[in-house]
Amino acid sequence: MNKEKTAKFHISMRTFLRFTILLLVLFAMASVAVGIIYLDGKNASESLLDQTEDTAERLADRIALQHFKLISSQNTLDSDLDETAFLAGGRILVINRDYRIEKDTFVFQQNAYIISENVMNVMTQKKEKLTWIRNGYAEVILPVTDEGEQVLGVIVSTASTRAIERRHDKMIQNTLILCGCLFLVLIVFAWLISHFTVRGLVDMNKRIAVISEGDLSVKLPEKGFRETRYLAKNYNEAISRLEDIDVSRQEFVSDVSHELKTPITSMKVLAESLLQNQQATASDYQEFMTDIVDEIDRETKIINDLLALVKTDKKNVVMNFSMVNINQQIDVIMRRVTPLAQARGIELTYESFREVIAEVDEVKLSLVISNLVENAIKYNVDNGWVRITLNADNKYFYIKVADSGVGIPDDEKDKVFDRFYRVNKDRSRETGGTGLGLAIARGAINAHGGVLKLYSESGKGTTFTVRIPLRQEEHAAEAAAEMEKEERS
Repeated sequence: MNKEKTAKFHISMRTFLRFTILLLVLFAMASVAVGIIYLDGKNASESLLDQTEDTAERLADRIALQHFKLISSQNTLDSDLDETAFLAGGRILVINRDYRIEKDTFVFQQNAYIISENVMNVMTQKKEKLTWIRNGYAEVILPVTDEGEQVLGVIVSTASTRAIERRHDKMIQNTLILCGCLFLVLIVFAWLISHFTVRGLVDMNKRIAVISEGDLSVKLPEKGFRETRYLAKNYNEAISRLEDIDVSRQEFVSDVSHELKTPITSMKVLAESLLQNQQATASDYQEFMTDIVDEIDRETKIINDLLALVKTDKKNVVMNFSMVNINQQIDVIMRRVTPLAQARGIELTYESFREVIAEVDEVKLSLVISNLVENAIKYNVDNGWVRITLNADNKYFYIKVADSGVGIPDDEKDKVFDRFYRVNKDRSRETGGTGLGLAIARGAINAHGGVLKLYSESGKGTTFTVRIPLRQEEHAAEAAAEMEKEERS
């Protein structure tokens, strides 16, 4: 029930991209529009103040030249003040040194006295000038000075902000209309961008649906965006690997069926021969029973390899870690495989560069080393050589097993660690191989947090290198730290 409810809120990548693009660009457009509107209003206000101040300064200079004689046959100063105030939609006050209003373009306070802190601050030169915008007006208070910079009076000039407010409102309206048009165009672009971005993934999803039905021959087209191409390439490689594994498993089923069936058939033939031969002697029985025991041993080896493969599966493996002397462990294995090497004239050498004490699962590591050394002997040439070396640093120990054997072809190297895979099936049957040894070895090494690598050239021998942490807890802590670092990045 919860899953069904959760699924209702899932959205497609295409829808997510569309809404994300729209929201981001809408936010950007809104930010730009607000910024433009704010700056336009601020610039318009500052421009009005500057214009009012410039006009007031010119009038103040003329008033100073006329010594406050505003009405005279020789000048038009009085009418110019009225006209300037009318054009600005404001008011002009001319105040003399005695704080008497010489001129009021509104006439209301003509010849009256004014008591104002702002006027007094400018008159007494506490403030050089005062400018501001409030209540719909830009206001400027400037001193009227003579040539000696003596304050003769003050001029107060105001200008209405109605014109710039109307222009600002028009600007806001035009900006909103433009943003609306751009947003409509953006919707189309967002739809196109999301469509072409997700189109490759949609096509992949359809093909994957076909693949999920079991048709591994379908491959994804490696085209489109770089990420899409990489995804398709990696997926195709994974599918190809699955095909190889599927083929290997089918071959394994066939091979194991044959391997398991052959000893049983041989034992049945031997037993029937004894039953039908009523004159069989004790010597005959001993010979036949020896052959039956060999067939049973062969069957047991196949079954044991299958069980070992299951036990070294990293999902199910139970590791019994303890501090083990790796040098001594390899010495024991060397003594055990020496007769096998001597039987074919193979020179077996072991070199240790230092004493290595590591935290490992002794049984599983012994299985790995034995498998690698025995393979080096079995798949070697007569009178060849096998060299084993052991070394370590402050974090890992390293085991190298090199041989002068038949080598592994380049096209087989990526497959030798696959379960059930055998490079030379006929040779594997002769040597008793089941194709599970390297898969078992890799599983055990992975369970130790280690790495198994292969270096080989056909006809020129093979080298396997093993790297395993000396301390499991330290390795686990470092791995967790690296994983956390990758998640953060």
